[in-house]
Amino acid sequence: MNTVINPHDCFFRETFGRKEIAAGFLKEYLPQEIMKMIDLDSMRIVKDSFIEKELRHHFSDLLYTVQHRQGPLYLYLLFEHKSSPDPWVALQLLRYMVRIWELHRKQNPKVKKLPAVLPLVLYHGRQKWRISPSFRELILQDDPHLKPFLPDFRYQLHDLSTLSDEQIRGEVLGRITLLLLKHIFDPELADQLPGILSLLQKVGAGQDTLEILEILLRYVVKATGRFDEDDIKTILSSSFIEEDIVQTFIDKYIEQGMQQGIQQGMQQGMQQGGNKILTAQLKKRFGTLPGWVEKKIAEADVSAIEEWSLNLLSASTIDEVFH
Repeated sequence: MNTVINPHDCFFRETFGRKEIAAGFLKEYLPQEIMKMIDLDSMRIVKDSFIEKELRHHFSDLLYTVQHRQGPLYLYLLFEHKSSPDPWVALQLLRYMVRIWELHRKQNPKVKKLPAVLPLVLYHGRQKWRISPSFRELILQDDPHLKPFLPDFRYQLHDLSTLSDEQIRGEVLGRITLLLLKHIFDPELADQLPGILSLLQKVGAGQDTLEILEILLRYVVKATGRFDEDDIKTILSSSFIEEDIVQTFIDKYIEQGMQQGIQQGMQQGMQQGGNKILTAQLKKRFGTLPGWVEKKIAEADVSAIEEWSLNLLSASTIDEVFH
């Protein structure tokens, strides 16, 4: 069976994996006191991911290194794409920070000290983030005598749900990325898209513009499952992108290549809907589901969901559904 590829993860990596977008975001949103101490031109993107496999449906991450005046510095960006905040994010971050330090020691066996790791969290869920960014808040005791023996750090939170469009700052590609992340769950996304895409006119008419446009629209199609080829053309025609860019994009990505992406996006939307229906039917029939069942459904393709749904009609046990 095919593993479902999370469109939020793909979009995050395709955008924040570009140095110009990542650097623009950090320049705007890192504390200015820290910005004065680092050289963003020295920034390098590390490809390693530190997230456990079972959490990758809800989290993505990227690690950057920059040169601080006092030596190398790690910037760890955790992207949460759940619909509501996870209260245990600080514990996750502590675990990932330790892994980053262990990796650094492995790669630099002669070092005597560890570089700092600055943890950042980017969140775009439907519910506002109301969780304290302090790790210490997770500890039961507040005994001051215990304080010297406990880890203590804060992560820098960027909750897009609390920002107006005007408050989203930065260079144009970064702003477009954040605006799309903010509005991707919006039922009125189709009305928002022309304005968001119109910002691309500030980039110019180069190949990068076409590639970014393709990344943006592929994310829209796959993450929502409700836009078809005609919808995309209508959205493009309603934007203020130069006509020759729009036509080039339609010729290159829609007429020749976008159809496959749209079909995949629609198929994924059908698949996600089928997963939810089958899960609900199984729970109603058999009660609480074993972990292996939910995992099997989450990783299934459309044909498998259809087959198991038919099996459910005559199955007397949950095992008979899947065999």
